[in-house]
Amino acid sequence: MKPRRQFIQFLGASAVVAAGHRLVPGWLVAQSAASLPVGTPLFDGIDFRPAAVSHADALSLAEGFQYEILLRRGQRLNGRGETYGDDNDYLAWVQRSDSDGWLWCNHEASDPLLLLGEPLTTGNLSQKFAHDYLDQMGGSCVRMRRRPSGDWRPVVPDEKNFRISGHSTGVALTGPAAGSSWLHGARSTTGSFGNCGGGVTPWGTFCSGEEQTSVLLGDPETGDRASVLARFLDHAPEHFGYIVEIDPDTREVFKHTALGRFAHENIAFTLARDGRLVGYMGDDRPQQCLYKFISHQKFDSGRGKENRRLLSDGTLYVADTRSGRWQPLDPAAQPALRKAGFDLARVGVHTRTAAWWVGGTPHQRPEDIEVHPVTGDVFISLSAHAPDLSKPLIASDAAGAIARLQEAGADAGAVEFRFGIFVGSSADTGLVWPDNLGLTMGNNLLVCSDYDWQHPLKPASTQAHLGNNHLLLVPTTGARAGQPIRFATAPKGAEFCSPNLSPDRTELWLNVQHPGQGSTSLAGLHSHWPDGGDEPPRSSLVAIRRRRP
Repeated sequence: MKPRRQFIQFLGASAVVAAGHRLVPGWLVAQSAASLPVGTPLFDGIDFRPAAVSHADALSLAEGFQYEILLRRGQRLNGRGETYGDDNDYLAWVQRSDSDGWLWCNHEASDPLLLLGEPLTTGNLSQKFAHDYLDQMGGSCVRMRRRPSGDWRPVVPDEKNFRISGHSTGVALTGPAAGSSWLHGARSTTGSFGNCGGGVTPWGTFCSGEEQTSVLLGDPETGDRASVLARFLDHAPEHFGYIVEIDPDTREVFKHTALGRFAHENIAFTLARDGRLVGYMGDDRPQQCLYKFISHQKFDSGRGKENRRLLSDGTLYVADTRSGRWQPLDPAAQPALRKAGFDLARVGVHTRTAAWWVGGTPHQRPEDIEVHPVTGDVFISLSAHAPDLSKPLIASDAAGAIARLQEAGADAGAVEFRFGIFVGSSADTGLVWPDNLGLTMGNNLLVCSDYDWQHPLKPASTQAHLGNNHLLLVPTTGARAGQPIRFATAPKGAEFCSPNLSPDRTELWLNVQHPGQGSTSLAGLHSHWPDGGDEPPRSSLVAIRRRRP
């Protein structure tokens, strides 16, 4: 059997190598021997009229499309009392056969009002609340099954489904910082929370980015102060802020210190032309940097999950976008790091400081990153980008941009690149405050907006002009390249997260996160989506498809 075929069959069609060396999204697959029937792809060209601007408490779609809710906050996952968590953000899937697979969803945060039934005050702060709060975060791993109709749906409840949480999950630490003084000698820790974006490894496991951890625990590196909840927790802040790998088959969880510690939005994997594994990452905070990790050894499809070792042994780089060079965060190659007292262990924990020492270029909230499967272009969501950084941004500003990084020779292993803005923000097109990205079968970008939802509505705000947060399709090539087209609008207070084509490519799976955000009482909820009436809002995963007769 040829290596390419072995690779595809090992992954269960979750990813393939294209153009000889490039990993591509899960839906762009070579089918196994028992090929899956493929219906009409959801985005088979750009054949829909743009959706209208909406301020309604509803999920509004372009004409001719409908949606179905697959999972919602509080839904029972198994007989152990575990439920689908709050604030579903990143989602991904891997196939294990023609009829079975795994779905992963991050749970980034939790709304104390919905958890407690009343606003959080100093009077109801407790260790129990802190633990319950963290139990709503982390992620859900859910079995997926293909129905006779061809649709893929979650199997709930099922005893194989499981949760990881911010409170109780055991996690192994890997890489140069594990066991070091920078992690207080720890080789394991407890919990994962603040999980935003992620990625799927070439060996068929999930990665989750710990982003919003300093809000709760503080951060000695940056001087962020811990919240009042931190005193009820036994969590060292240096143990959080990593790319976390979850093995759905064994339930093992790992934090990879070689990939750095910062506000991880996601990780986008690909391969260098020589076969080494490459992962692109952004640090979702103002004035922070772009990173790339390159393994020292090559990916070997025949070694399956043993390839995990690649994430512990490699070089982490930071982007100097002014000069177009990747700077290695390696004290052996950087005298400035050695002089500042860095070894590789400290680089893995104080990554932002190391990036500053070697000249990494700060950007305004570099968030989601996706790699074009044909060209190898790296698209980066700069959520708060503005041409004039000397002026503070306000809610009415049309901030943000999609940047494009093009590696020298279209090789992800290169150390030189070109960097520029692919499409800038515009209140006319609706591309503002971009966050999560995705790719369609035609290799067009899907872009989710994320700006503050305000109540009452301010006349001069972004929301007043563009309605609720929305999902855009942005062609990357052709006559309409860079011209955003609105496809969907979220309910009040919500944002869309992690657009993902289903295995049969006929549906778009999309997370609707934190509807009703900003509500201050159960009597004054801003949203009642998806159940309507007086029901509380629930973050939910939906499947969008063409409307059936």
